[in-house]
Amino acid sequence: MNGDILHTTESLCPVCLKRIPARYLRKNGKVYFSKDCPEHGPFSVFFWDDADLYEEWLAQSIHAPAVKDGIPKQAGCPFDCGLCEEHHSGTCTVILEITYRCNMECRICFADANRNRFEPDLDTIRRMYGTALRANRFCSVQLSGGEPAVRDDLPEIIRMGKELGVIHLQVNTNGLRIAKDLSYLQKLKDAGVDLIYLQFDGTDDEIYRAIRGREMLEIKKKAVANCEALGIGVLLVPVVMPGLNLHRLGEIIAFAKAHIPTVKGVHFQPLSFFGRYPGQTPPDESRCGLSDVLHALEEQCGSELKMEHFVPRKQFDSHCDFSSSYYLDEDGKLIALSEKTQNYGDTEKTDFVAKTNRYTDKRWRFQPERSSDKPLIRFAMRTMTHSFSVSGKGFQDVWNIDLGRLRGCCVHAVTDRGELVPFCAFHLTSADGTRLYENGVTP
Repeated sequence: MNGDILHTTESLCPVCLKRIPARYLRKNGKVYFSKDCPEHGPFSVFFWDDADLYEEWLAQSIHAPAVKDGIPKQAGCPFDCGLCEEHHSGTCTVILEITYRCNMECRICFADANRNRFEPDLDTIRRMYGTALRANRFCSVQLSGGEPAVRDDLPEIIRMGKELGVIHLQVNTNGLRIAKDLSYLQKLKDAGVDLIYLQFDGTDDEIYRAIRGREMLEIKKKAVANCEALGIGVLLVPVVMPGLNLHRLGEIIAFAKAHIPTVKGVHFQPLSFFGRYPGQTPPDESRCGLSDVLHALEEQCGSELKMEHFVPRKQFDSHCDFSSSYYLDEDGKLIALSEKTQNYGDTEKTDFVAKTNRYTDKRWRFQPERSSDKPLIRFAMRTMTHSFSVSGKGFQDVWNIDLGRLRGCCVHAVTDRGELVPFCAFHLTSADGTRLYENGVTP
């Protein structure tokens, strides 16, 4: 593909997974990711729809030093994860898989759940917690899978994590069990769960039939209602697809607003092609980037969500994610607490990992409503109890993986062998479904 080269990097061939040169190209106001394999030829995919915004955010990226005590590189990134000495970010969030079983067969699944068997015992999970906490004792831990709620001992796993010192502990769930079994959800709360990370793709069952293969809206509503009844914070997590729900993101924000302070925010994830999506190069019209999500939110949410509220990640690469902070005022309107800044100097070079974890622990935990007859105190309390975040993360697949971005990743999966692997590398699958990394599986 021809176009103006914005910058160069390294990537992987989607077929053989060998490391190859790659480049970002600007063409007709959009950004494309292009690379060539000597054996398997050229590959090019759409990346962002707003090249001006891409370049603006690129100017804000700060390169961090390599991690301390990384294992020596041998084959080079991304083949030596553990983390290796080429990595340039500490750990802010750890994904801890506790099962590959799932009570659904979604058409889209990062983990390709139910393909293999993996369900670590409690001693193994304790060691996995230990790996996470040695990497960063303040890191958030997300229990994932598969579907964590298929395990009856999930409350015990949560309690173990809290006793070991995990400050913020999330459960990633489709909501099926917590919608049907209030007593089970109560056990999760009693064990110390801090947040339910709830798969939530929209407010219409047409969307769920397309992504999940079944109607799910009433189940999602019931899961939120049960968390509301018990006082457990919820983060809604939609997979975003053009032509299906990209044009309906405002409906998700409206639903979330109606359930503040239980719902603490929405975390948008544009569709990435790994896990249960091997095969030929996905067509450009099936992709959307974070810039598509940002423009859709601004267009669909009236005056409440504006482009200047959205803050890109400052640590390289700034195109991995964005976030914005709000609170719901007494008139039912979202008021921005975050704003994009043009100051890219030393004041922006804060400890990215520490800042991320402080925000997560402070803003994503349920806090009961409080009141005061003093306006300033009442305002301060409301900014905490009715806080609300809008964020997004663009995961990389084998077609657009950028090894520069990967080296700056702070979201790490922990393996049962005590390794830490950047999330996108951990779930990466080649065109034929070959994986670079996986937890130990049994026949």
